[in-house]
Amino acid sequence: MDETKTAVSLFGRHEIVTPVSEITKENLVDVLTKALAVHSENSAQIDYLYRYMRGEQPVLNRVKKVRPEICNKVVENHASEITLFTSGYFLGEPVTYVRRGERDKSSDEVNRLNDFMFYEDKASHDKDMATWMAICGTGYRMVQPDKALTLPPDEAPFELDTPDPRYTFVVYYSGFGHRPVMAVRQIFIQTGKDTADMICAGYTESHYFEVKNGVVTKWEANTLGLIPIIEYRLNMLRMGSFEPAIPLLDAMNALASNRLDAVETFVQSFLKFKNCDLDDERLKEFTQLGAIFLKSIDGMEGDVDIISQELNQTQTQTLVDYLYDQVLIICGMPTTTKGGASTSDTGAAVFLRDGWSQCEARARDTELLFKKSEKQFLRVILKIVRDTLPEFDLSLAEIECKFTRRQHDNLTSKAQALTTMLEAGLNPEVAVATCGLFNDPMDVVAQSREYLRKWDYKEPQEADPPVPASPETDPETDPELG
Repeated sequence: MDETKTAVSLFGRHEIVTPVSEITKENLVDVLTKALAVHSENSAQIDYLYRYMRGEQPVLNRVKKVRPEICNKVVENHASEITLFTSGYFLGEPVTYVRRGERDKSSDEVNRLNDFMFYEDKASHDKDMATWMAICGTGYRMVQPDKALTLPPDEAPFELDTPDPRYTFVVYYSGFGHRPVMAVRQIFIQTGKDTADMICAGYTESHYFEVKNGVVTKWEANTLGLIPIIEYRLNMLRMGSFEPAIPLLDAMNALASNRLDAVETFVQSFLKFKNCDLDDERLKEFTQLGAIFLKSIDGMEGDVDIISQELNQTQTQTLVDYLYDQVLIICGMPTTTKGGASTSDTGAAVFLRDGWSQCEARARDTELLFKKSEKQFLRVILKIVRDTLPEFDLSLAEIECKFTRRQHDNLTSKAQALTTMLEAGLNPEVAVATCGLFNDPMDVVAQSREYLRKWDYKEPQEADPPVPASPETDPETDPELG
């Protein structure tokens, strides 16, 4: 019988809440202590999932009691495959901002906002955060004003960071509104070979604080007036992309290890000696020469045979395929093993048959949660930009997040849709953003403005006001017309 190390309990991450609506210096330590207790459990689970994704899985602790010398430990790291696919499919292309509303000046300001994000490599930060979201179901973004006092021509007035979710958390108010009231980062300072001091540095809407050993060591005003650490969720349960399928992934590892054990056991099968008397020297001679002369004992017929039983690989492969298919279904991933190939398949048929529609549905579900957190992020960004550039008056209501996936599929259909929308009189910005052909619709419109001039949207002309009827032509006053 095989024995493996028991995994930790995994059912998503716990949300950290408090009944305290306002964090003050007096209640900070009490709220923080209770929050750290929940975060410690979340952090242990996140660390386990992170190690699991890297290949540190329970099968590596496998122990065999029967023939322990044959104990293969095979890790089929599908967790890494699922993580990279989920993060790459959802945010493989940069998230861009497009104009929402009718104010013409906002187009230039949205373009400038996209430039700021390009300067700060927001796309790479998005990818790092999406990877953490795929691993443990949650990710964090932190934004701070740039240290420079003036705005250089090629830099943004803010800086971005992607904190490690094992050492970062946000506390929410448990009452109406469920708003964030505090965000914390754990900072470890090495004091010895095996010891370190932990400092909890965090923000409320009004203050920045540091707590060490249960004592508030710093309590300063937060000039932003907003919490600069924002949490992003992969789903409502804060559950990683491969987390629901971990039991199946462990079963696949055990099955692969046992299959290899079976092959090795077959090759190293035991010898069975029947009615034979064989000493150690003659056994060594047999193993070296491959042949040996035997004598029967007491007139009984002697025989030498190999004890072997080969594993049925066909039936085992059927089980492997079943487990893998279930993993793909649970994790919302497409498959390349179903349906075969057919010259009559259309793009839409393949999209539905191979599970890409389920994959897209999962991504759209995450989009809604992502946009909610992105609005919190943009509130902080706009506050920093307005403080630095007073003429920048873009509002949050004028910004829409644009996700672009599978933009190379059905190019002809998308191009036809773009042409149809332009011919129907839609604003070129709306048409380019809707067709799904481009990663940065605002940049495409800006660069193609000369070519799109003939499609420029024009306000409908108001009709001439009706001419009031004269007494001579009014049916009510002219008896001849009445």
